[in-house]
This record gives sequence, structure tokens and C-alpha cells, in this order.
Amino acid sequence: MAENINLVLEVVFLSVICAISVLGNITLVAIFLRKRALRTVVNGFLLNLAFADLLVSVLNMPVTIVTIIERRWIFGETACNFLGFTTMLSFVSSVMSLGMIAVNRYYFVVKWKTYRSVFTPRNSVLFGAIVWLISSSISIPPLFGWADYRYIPGKSYCFVFWPYSASYMYFMLAICFFGPLIVMSLSYYHILKFTREAKRRIFEHGNTTQPQVQGQRRNRVRFLLTPEEVKLTNTLLIVVGCFMICWTPFAITMFTDIYHLQPLPRPIDISTLLLGYANSMCNPVVYGVRTQVFRRELIRQLRVCFRMRSASLRISPLDQGIGMDRSSHSHTGQTDEGTSSRDD
Repeated sequence: MAENINLVLEVVFLSVICAISVLGNITLVAIFLRKRALRTVVNGFLLNLAFADLLVSVLNMPVTIVTIIERRWIFGETACNFLGFTTMLSFVSSVMSLGMIAVNRYYFVVKWKTYRSVFTPRNSVLFGAIVWLISSSISIPPLFGWADYRYIPGKSYCFVFWPYSASYMYFMLAICFFGPLIVMSLSYYHILKFTREAKRRIFEHGNTTQPQVQGQRRNRVRFLLTPEEVKLTNTLLIVVGCFMICWTPFAITMFTDIYHLQPLPRPIDISTLLLGYANSMCNPVVYGVRTQVFRRELIRQLRVCFRMRSASLRISPLDQGIGMDRSSHSHTGQTDEGTSSRDD
């Protein structure tokens, strides 16, 4: 009985995560592509995140739901390898994109004089392509013998079987987790340090006029960020925090899979996966809460969809047939009346 309850809870939670992830990230992509004002460099990296989240929420989550219900893997070895690869690809591309976002913010705030020369539109596209190239290169080795993609019963999905190759686990954690984590931590540390120093300088020169402040900027004393820039940087910091909170427990289970003699209890094992999957819905939720443009566009699109849905419900094929009959009857009546009038 308890096992069935756990199964239902797992399916319900993952279904909710999947639905929010798919709808939220599709909306995020659509809004970014539709609104020219949102086609910025940093939003390009956020699009990378959205595509990575869509990859796992469209392909992997539904299969995991079916596997939980069936309580076994029914899709064959080839599908297992493919879905293990896409899960790894999504994870690596997400953390690499977050690292690029942190570096972007560091240049924007601290190294502002070289920002436009480094993050040109062309270079930004190149950086995005490099993210996917590196992610693919890191995800491919298990397909060719370094580690192995297998079905993991405790998590009801296919991923790297860590006991098969501890060296690949250490390589992956160093390159894809701790490396980007160090980059992100240092970047945001220097951003916070720089903004605090800028605030202190502005406070110490409270009588400085705006032209003087701009002159200070030219002398390498960075002016205070606008409220919009501060909010965007804080939003991106929240996105990074959500990623770390969601995926750190999953990373810890990599070690337990190798060094713990007994498998983890199913509730703990599957919970780390669900928490990791939940990260795919965090970005659109965070943007929906903190970004006015995104929130306004989301509400507008939901209203359009609701109106279209309401209109389709009001105009059914039967209603259309009745309407045509009424129109034909009315037209005939008007013609008869006109003929009768002319006869008179």
C-alpha cells in the first residue's frame, strides 16, 4: 500500500514538474524571440538554458514517468543510451551556460571597458556554440566505453553507472560542476565587491554631480548600476542559486553510488532526481516573478490562448451548420420579400 502511494506521489510530482517546465520554457523562448528588445547577449545564454531544460523535459521526463508506472525499463538499450546522453548533455550545457552568464555579468560590471569588444553578437553566438560543443564532447565518452549509460532502478531512468568508472565521475564533477561553480563564485564575488566599492565612493562624494559621476566612470570609477541592471544581476544570481540547490544532492549521490556498499533507499534516490528535474522549471518561474516584461508578455499570451480556446468552444461544427442554415433562411426570406414588393 505504501509503495503504491509513493508511486502515485512520484508520478504526480514529476508530471507537474514536466508540465510547468515545458510550458514555461516554450513561453520563455517564444517571448525572447518575439520581443526584439529582449534579444540581448545575456538573454542569449538564458535561451541556451531554456533549450537545455526543454531537452530534458520533453524527452526524459515523460519516459521517466512511464518507467515509474511500469516499474521497469521498457524502451530498450538504444533508447537508454540516447536518453542517458541527453540527460548528461542537458546537465552539462546548463552548468556551462550558467558559467558563461556569470562571466558575462563580470565583464559587464567590473570589466565594462572591454565588455562590448568581448561580448559582441558574433562572439556571443560563438560562445553559445562552444557551450554545446563542450557539453556534447563530455557526454559522448560513456557511449564508447569510458563509463556506461545504464538503467538506474533507484531513479527509474537511464544515466551514467558511476561504479563502472570512478575516473569519469571525477572528471565530470571537476569539469562540469566544481569548475563552473568556482568560476561563478569568483565572478559574483568580484561583482558584489565592485558594486560595494562603487557605492562607497558615491557616498563619500555625495555632492558629485551627474556629469562628474560620468567623468569618474571614464577614470575607471564605475558608476552605480541602474535599478534594472541590479535586478537583472540579482535575478541571474537567483538562477544560479536554484541550480546549485537542485543539483547538489544529485551530485552527492554520485559518491554514495560508488563508495556506499548498499543502495540508497528509493525515496531518497528518486527525490534527488525529482529535485534535479525541478530545476528545469525554475528559470521561467524566476523570470515570471522578477521580470516585468516577461510577466506582461506571459499574461498577454495566456489571454490570447484563453480567448482562442473560448472562441473554439463557442463555435462548434454543429453551431456553424445551424448558423449557415439560419443565414440561408434569412437570405431566402429577404429575397421573397423583395420579389413580393416588386410584384406589387
